[in-house]
Amino acid sequence: MLKLIVTLFFITACLNLAAENEKNEGEMLTPSFRSAEDDIATHSSPMMKVEEGKPIKYFELYGFFTFGFKYTNNMTLNGNNPYLTETPIRKTEIDEVSGETVPASSSREKNLSWAWLKLHLEPVINVAESLQIHTKMSLFGNTVMGGDNYIPDTRTNGLLRDAQLKTSGNIVFEGLWGTIDTPLGELKIGRMPYHWGLGILYNDGNSILNQGTGDYLDRIQFTIPVARFKIVPAFDFASSGLLKKYQDHFISSSQKDNGFNIGLSFMMKEDDPMLLESKILNEETVFEFGAMFMFSWKSRGSGEWNETTSDIDPVESNIIDPSKTYAYTSQSGKLWRLGGWFNLYHRNFSLKTELAFITGNIGKMILDDGNEAKVKAEMVGAAIEAEYRFIPRKFHLSLFTGIASPDEAQFVQGDSWNLPGNSINTSATGSDTKVQNFRFHKDYNFNSTLWNEFLGRFTAGYYASLFGTIYIIDEFKIDTGVTYSMALKKDNSLGGEGLVNAIEPFLGLDYSNKSGLRLGTKYQLGIPSGGLSVVDIDGSVRSARVYHFLNIYAGIVF
Repeated sequence: MLKLIVTLFFITACLNLAAENEKNEGEMLTPSFRSAEDDIATHSSPMMKVEEGKPIKYFELYGFFTFGFKYTNNMTLNGNNPYLTETPIRKTEIDEVSGETVPASSSREKNLSWAWLKLHLEPVINVAESLQIHTKMSLFGNTVMGGDNYIPDTRTNGLLRDAQLKTSGNIVFEGLWGTIDTPLGELKIGRMPYHWGLGILYNDGNSILNQGTGDYLDRIQFTIPVARFKIVPAFDFASSGLLKKYQDHFISSSQKDNGFNIGLSFMMKEDDPMLLESKILNEETVFEFGAMFMFSWKSRGSGEWNETTSDIDPVESNIIDPSKTYAYTSQSGKLWRLGGWFNLYHRNFSLKTELAFITGNIGKMILDDGNEAKVKAEMVGAAIEAEYRFIPRKFHLSLFTGIASPDEAQFVQGDSWNLPGNSINTSATGSDTKVQNFRFHKDYNFNSTLWNEFLGRFTAGYYASLFGTIYIIDEFKIDTGVTYSMALKKDNSLGGEGLVNAIEPFLGLDYSNKSGLRLGTKYQLGIPSGGLSVVDIDGSVRSARVYHFLNIYAGIVF
């Protein structure tokens, strides 16, 4: 009898284990890292069984390791790059010797290069069949080789030290969220990456070529499947405002400066990239689309607590130019973000598009006459990626093109990252109270050194990148083409001296195999035009000259 019981128990355990393995093979997660080869890697990693009492847990690990080297020549654009000069463009400075006002100086170092490391990890803990814990973290997140600090070399810390200073975190946790499968759909709670469409509005930056961290939202999200569609309502804790250390932890010190998002999106998309690729190879026509509606609101901005009025005052000392900044009297805002994307795969042709529109108000400003005026947002951006495979996996021709709405203010293309407040004019005679120039996400790559590496965010202009892809073998390809960019209005360019920014021919080599190895290099030459010229204080025009960019990378995706 005892032998029979033992035998039955053994058979039952084997059957359960086999069923569980079969289930895991069918439901194993696919990593989302976009590689240089196919933009999406499809390598799964084996699961490691961890037993800590009951229930039995399964641990999955995805990620990538990357090493990169970048070399630039004339990244300062002859002193016209507003992010690598000692002072902003069209500014002056005081000479320390004579005390006179002179034109602003700029960095004259032509050659800049650096190497960097990153290990990106995405662990997944399957607590139960319907419960998962996800996290994303970076080890040595984009650490520059040779140092990990913002402290200059001096006599006090050593001019030729042989050890790296650990003044910043070498382990950065970017995301942490849990998922619960319910009879109605999937519930997610926590800080999670967010990517929408092509990534011009929201981009998770999940690429081995990317030094950025992408977008993460603190949200509560519910995904409801209906046939082939997904309905996704969500609520975001966009901003908590000022924090205060209370006992041994932090709390939000005011409810008046909190910001929130509430959103609703619809989509129909093939979640399995391997299945999508199989359909494309079988010449099936595949349609994918999505639509998003997001409303954001904030009562007022962060600032200093006023004991007299028992209210929060804006921190004026932190704003560089009060006359050019709208968020003074009130940082309250109400914004609508509307977006849609559409993908078409038909035989040897594919078309991907995204359209984004932002409207609402983002605070108030004080005009020169002392009156207040609301600052409105009205901006739109669009991007298209088209590819025709003349000979599949042998020769492909692609076109990336996009447009971002212009603005009535001046020099907004030189203000695309750090100073968005300069997108309005505060002159009482010709008040411009609208922010109209749409800014592409900094992690959206369209083969432009000028925008993807030097200036940060494409805005107030048009671009087109035409390139061909030649496959020497399935794992090795060559990309070659040219990128053109321009401002839509002359005044919107870097210095207001022309429309065309630059013409940038490029050549790239990429190797990618099924085991996860990624190797590649890209060289791009920039031929600047009038759109990158600025006017010095003496009225003379300072033109940018030819610039160069070289990127070499090696990575492992798992």
